[in-house]
Amino acid sequence: MNDQLTKGHFKGLNIAFSCAVTTQTVNEIVIRHNCDPIAAHILGRSLTGALLSAAILPEDNRLNVCWKYKGTLRTIVADAGQDGTVRAFISPAQLGETDNMNDLYGDLGDLQAVVSEDGKILNSGTAPVSLQDAIKDLAFYHCVSDQVETGMTALIGFNPDPENPVQICQGWMIQALPDCDLELFERVRQRMDEPAFRDLLTQVAEPEQAAAVLVADEPGFEGFHMEACSEPRFVCPCSKEKMSAVVRTLPIPERMEIVQKKEPLTIQCQFCNARYELSIDDCITAWKA
Repeated sequence: MNDQLTKGHFKGLNIAFSCAVTTQTVNEIVIRHNCDPIAAHILGRSLTGALLSAAILPEDNRLNVCWKYKGTLRTIVADAGQDGTVRAFISPAQLGETDNMNDLYGDLGDLQAVVSEDGKILNSGTAPVSLQDAIKDLAFYHCVSDQVETGMTALIGFNPDPENPVQICQGWMIQALPDCDLELFERVRQRMDEPAFRDLLTQVAEPEQAAAVLVADEPGFEGFHMEACSEPRFVCPCSKEKMSAVVRTLPIPERMEIVQKKEPLTIQCQFCNARYELSIDDCITAWKA
């Protein structure tokens, strides 16, 4: 089954939602970055969360989320568009084996999110994060920085196959709309962590089936409004020209060192691992520009 992204709301309850199946997209990205199982688990769920958040943005908007932690895990970055395109990376991509979340995530970290359109920043925010789970930390960010009550969950399962490691990855996000009953919202949010709902996420279930588990018994529920979004897919718009823009940010001493070495400069894109070689003449042209 192809990846899919859906958004909508629960009629009568003033709760919006987005849901996504991201199996193929996550597969491509974790293979591209040679992630070990723990890194793949964290990165796959994180980029799914970014897609869930981006799905509800206006047309042509993008969301860039950067998680910064202080344990073995240092950084996660996911860049997702309202059009379903996403790219992401995790550092380091090899996290080893650990059952100690304190060692993995460290002390209080922070999360920064930036919404942009055509490269122009529309808004941004930062929040401290301490829940030792990237998805929960992103939901917390929406609650405290965007001031929108949010629930989010994502599940990933694996195959014993290095060529096709991700068996399934999917997630859900709910957000309270104006005039939402917050006690009702909290009941729905808690159901996202219950076995009945999480069992559905271990298989590709129709959005209506999963949604019914969350809200079908709530008084006032009048049905679903659902809208299919663009299919999730990995896209990295990097190019040699864009790498030239990176070269222009180098300080004068580093520029002089590059010229003195008389060797081509190699730059690697963190998102897709593509490597670009710029000659000395390319660098000088970029600096003059």
